[in-house]
Amino acid sequence: MTRKSGTSSARIRFVSDVKWGAKIVVSGTGITWDSRGNYVDIDGFQITGSGRHGLLASGAYLTFKNNYIHDLTVSGGCNGSGGAAIDTYGPVGNVLIDRNVVRNIGYRYIGACNTIQGIYIANANNVVTNNIVSGVAMAGIQQWHGATASTIVNNTSFHNKIGILLGQGDAGTTTGSANNYVANNIVYDNRAYGVIEMGKMGGNNRYANNLVARSGTSWKVKGYVTGSISSDPLFRNYLANGTGDYRVYSSSPAIDRGTSAKAPTIDFAGVARPRGAAVDVGAYEY
Repeated sequence: MTRKSGTSSARIRFVSDVKWGAKIVVSGTGITWDSRGNYVDIDGFQITGSGRHGLLASGAYLTFKNNYIHDLTVSGGCNGSGGAAIDTYGPVGNVLIDRNVVRNIGYRYIGACNTIQGIYIANANNVVTNNIVSGVAMAGIQQWHGATASTIVNNTSFHNKIGILLGQGDAGTTTGSANNYVANNIVYDNRAYGVIEMGKMGGNNRYANNLVARSGTSWKVKGYVTGSISSDPLFRNYLANGTGDYRVYSSSPAIDRGTSAKAPTIDFAGVARPRGAAVDVGAYEY
């Protein structure tokens, strides 16, 4: 647990000198890193082991980027304590979750445990961009509790029970999750649903230019859907276990099919967006 806070002009930064070189292997069934301060960056760490949670954002205005959180076995089993690779929690939010790889979180429970998530958003005004998420027991990217006003753009989420889930429920539920923007995501090969709304929903939820394919049910939402693509994304080397190459071929329907609204200015690899006629869909810019 870390408690120290920075300020908007002088952030505190925890940085691995070599990306993923600083490796934290957690034992037990708890939280690996609970960041309770405000204005803190956690950048480039690798987290794995038997725990329930990788990074927990208990503070506000945090940035989690370039981290690799994988093979959390959730050794305590499927119970009310839940589990997640990255989790936002508390009354404020305003967390940026960018360019992380999340892989195999409670993998043995895929389809059999609804309390284990990849990226779990439990409060307001969070931004989730350029992440590659796979092998998660429940949802690759999920809202719940008092989550609202999320921006979920240019992620790649595959081989989970659910690709992206929006909703409110349980403690923290208010008037329903509203004013969410979900765009330019590749959601592929998810067992039950591609994109779904569950629990309590409010209004003004928009889904723009997402590629959703090869999932049990691609869409189950009441929000406003535009520009949806239902074709195979044509990954360079699709492997369901997360070890493939999730860039796309030149013939991919994801190229130049995204929207520039709220799109990140760089992709997962640090390449500037857009590089062609328009922003591409997914975590990588071709």
